[in-house]
Amino acid sequence: MAVLRRRLLAAGLLTLTGTVPVRAAPDRPSAATDDETLWDVLIVGAGGAGLAAAVAAKEAGAQRVAVFEKRAVMGGHTMLAAGTVTVAGGSREADPAAAMAREIVEAGGNPTLAEVMARESSELPVWFSGMGVKWEPKFFRAVGAVSARNMSTGSIRGGYEYIQALNTRARALGVRIFLNTGVTDLLRTGDNISGVVTRRPDGFEAHHRARTVILATGGFGANTEMRMRYNPTLDGSYRTTADAMALTGDGATGDGIRMAVEVGAALADMEAIELIPYNGGRVLDYSGADLWLNSEGERFVDETLDFHSIQEALTRQPGHTMWVLTDAKSKKGVRIDAKLAAGIVMKADTLGEAARAMKIPERTLRKTLDDYNRTARGQKTDPFGRTLFTQTIDTPPYYFGAERLGIHLTSGGIVISPRAEVLDTRSQPIPGLFAAGETTGGLHGLRRLSGNALTDAFVFGRIAGREAAKKAAEKAEIPAPHFP
Repeated sequence: MAVLRRRLLAAGLLTLTGTVPVRAAPDRPSAATDDETLWDVLIVGAGGAGLAAAVAAKEAGAQRVAVFEKRAVMGGHTMLAAGTVTVAGGSREADPAAAMAREIVEAGGNPTLAEVMARESSELPVWFSGMGVKWEPKFFRAVGAVSARNMSTGSIRGGYEYIQALNTRARALGVRIFLNTGVTDLLRTGDNISGVVTRRPDGFEAHHRARTVILATGGFGANTEMRMRYNPTLDGSYRTTADAMALTGDGATGDGIRMAVEVGAALADMEAIELIPYNGGRVLDYSGADLWLNSEGERFVDETLDFHSIQEALTRQPGHTMWVLTDAKSKKGVRIDAKLAAGIVMKADTLGEAARAMKIPERTLRKTLDDYNRTARGQKTDPFGRTLFTQTIDTPPYYFGAERLGIHLTSGGIVISPRAEVLDTRSQPIPGLFAAGETTGGLHGLRRLSGNALTDAFVFGRIAGREAAKKAAEKAEIPAPHFP
């Protein structure tokens, strides 16, 4: 039982207090209900983007809102996230939103979508605060970010808190949430998307009519065949960071992307598959307080770079593996206790003990740490160009562990307009169809900046919900749909 608990902790399936993630009692539709109900807004996927869309649709006046989730637990990747978001603020710039958008564009992102996300990002803390979420009152620079625009709840389970708040708010507003109910196809009436087909694990299939449909099904990182179409090197040996130990499965299988393409949607940036070091020895969610070492005990990269640059540097190391080291002074992130319990991260009272555990020469480790600390004090220039140092690393106990790359996020997907409308291959909106979150592509380009994924999900989830509610209010009663 103790071994199982450690594995569940490491996988994020069990919290340190012994509670499990949100598992809402599923609504179980009957065939009659499916045939009779005309939903104003029907949302596919109960992750951060889908639940944000559901709440926003209700707040915008939609009467009948439903969310269909193929898994037994809602939350998607957001549930497992540390909870870092990016917000336009926290700087002395005259226009923080413009500066935030510029950083996204410089990383290869779409200028129009970047401007929308940056402008609306500042509303997120207030919106979530109204649902009971408590924020740490400070900005920081997350690992993989390029400036200090990040916020979080400061707790060990920030993503869980967002999902809990959205779930509570959605149900209070009367949103119907159907778990264990996967959407397999979109339905059309003429040129309009007019519903979906669902299938439950027991094989029960149903048609659901809807004035508007929002796809919020996540990315395709867990679909080996799909990701290898765009990067043949990412075979089945790569695990996703959402299921690194192959215990729970990962629902990011590209369902929404497939369905959107079948009705004529355009795709963008499908080759932008992000690998990050996350499930091993790295225990900090901010930059400036840890060392990344190769198998010889030497630094090989500026640890504060964006994830794309870090990925390139780590793939040049033997086995694509490194050691990550920090000390007692640093503020540990969401998974520290789980990783310690599972033996993924170790703790040592002396550098000598740490060196022996890592099987690297103690003399080399001491020299590496001494050079780093002199640089952190401003006594020498960093050979890798690093300029952000939040502390020296010299206070035992030391925390360390092996770290490797895992598939974290797919930045490619369905092309959307600034109003979250799904666009076809002629750049025209597909009537009645919207999308938000990781199932969309183009916003981030090839180098997604840390914190922007949750911001993307929440901002465009809200936009999709609002716009779908508006479109639903404009539509007259629609006839029964048929397959495209």
